[in-house]
Amino acid sequence: MTKFSGTWGKRGSVINVEMRRYRESVLAGLVEDGYIVIDTDDVDDDESGAVIESVKAASVELYTAECKAIADSPTISDPQLKKLQDTRAKTKTERHQQRKAELSRRYEVDVTPNLVEKDDDGWYPQLRMHYYLTLGREFLTNRDAKRAKAQLEAGENSVWKPDFNRGQMLPAVLLLEELNLLQLLTPGEQLRSSDEAMQEFKALAVKHRHVIKNYLHVTISEKLTSIAIAQKLLAKIDLKLNYVGRLGKRENRECVYRFVAPDDERNSIFGQWLNRDELFLSESVSVSNKISTTTPVTDTTSLSISHNTEVVSGTNNIVFATPLSDTTPHTPENIAILEWKALMLKMQLGLNSAGSFYSELISKVGLARLLTLLIVSLTGMDTWGSGKFGLTLEVGVRLWSVIGWWRCRSHPHKAPN
Repeated sequence: MTKFSGTWGKRGSVINVEMRRYRESVLAGLVEDGYIVIDTDDVDDDESGAVIESVKAASVELYTAECKAIADSPTISDPQLKKLQDTRAKTKTERHQQRKAELSRRYEVDVTPNLVEKDDDGWYPQLRMHYYLTLGREFLTNRDAKRAKAQLEAGENSVWKPDFNRGQMLPAVLLLEELNLLQLLTPGEQLRSSDEAMQEFKALAVKHRHVIKNYLHVTISEKLTSIAIAQKLLAKIDLKLNYVGRLGKRENRECVYRFVAPDDERNSIFGQWLNRDELFLSESVSVSNKISTTTPVTDTTSLSISHNTEVVSGTNNIVFATPLSDTTPHTPENIAILEWKALMLKMQLGLNSAGSFYSELISKVGLARLLTLLIVSLTGMDTWGSGKFGLTLEVGVRLWSVIGWWRCRSHPHKAPN
């Protein structure tokens, strides 16, 4: 046995002994670090309660100081942030600088101690869901497509399905829209569990409770009141209904609630996000409008534009000043290649027309019916008339999440029908 192995063997023996006498080892370590260890048998309940309160107060004080230190850290540039993210061993100051830079780029507002605390409590996912449910709804398709493209590139055209599903927000937003959650956010309107609209809301939520559990991670049961269900779902976007009081006649009083707009920074944050998304969209359109062909082009895999005017016209942004040369026969394979190229260009430009199409279609036939039609067209199973509406919606939402991945993965060289 070498000297190196013997040292580690002795250290392993010490660790094993400490594990056998775990409590004594922990207490001895605390004493060595300067802590005062008090035996609970030697103090009364009042004194032990005072100790607990003092520990809580110290914890709050330390956390407040930590949040303030992060907010007061100097601002760093993008290259400096990248360098810190790639560094394993960081000083406390460097960790504070990195955290502030990440929060600044995430929320796009000034970083304050309150913002640091809210982010620690999981505010960002809630705020993001609220944004894409309201102001940013038109940009959600682009966001999910961009996320899926990044995952495909990182995985070399392979995607881990759980990661893909977690990265897609459209199914959750569609589900909240189907539940008509925003109807609860009318300022000043009083809400009771016995209201007809609230009863319909509860019935719809209970009917699709399995889908809600899968995609929103919210447990819905028949025992909950409609107000309780609404509070659970509103918590996904960090909102709630405020209690007004028990109103009505003495023999028929009910708890009354109403929505009060929150006094936080979300409006300014939403404004920054909206400006960012609109700028990105305008830049994409500007770049696409500059795509033009002023000289003859020879493409060994493309066809004449006249053979596929319907497909290419969907881009509405490509201008061909002269005809394209065609050097290959118009075989079905070449036609499929050109159609696929046109489709990929549409995806690259943001899938705006597709998003508008589906939004209009959903408004006309309803989300549940649309998802059912997708299932029927792809599987041949008429589940609409089977009475299993909850299962149909669940399968449909899951299908909405993975259909794009499945087509790209299973038919990488074939144009969708």
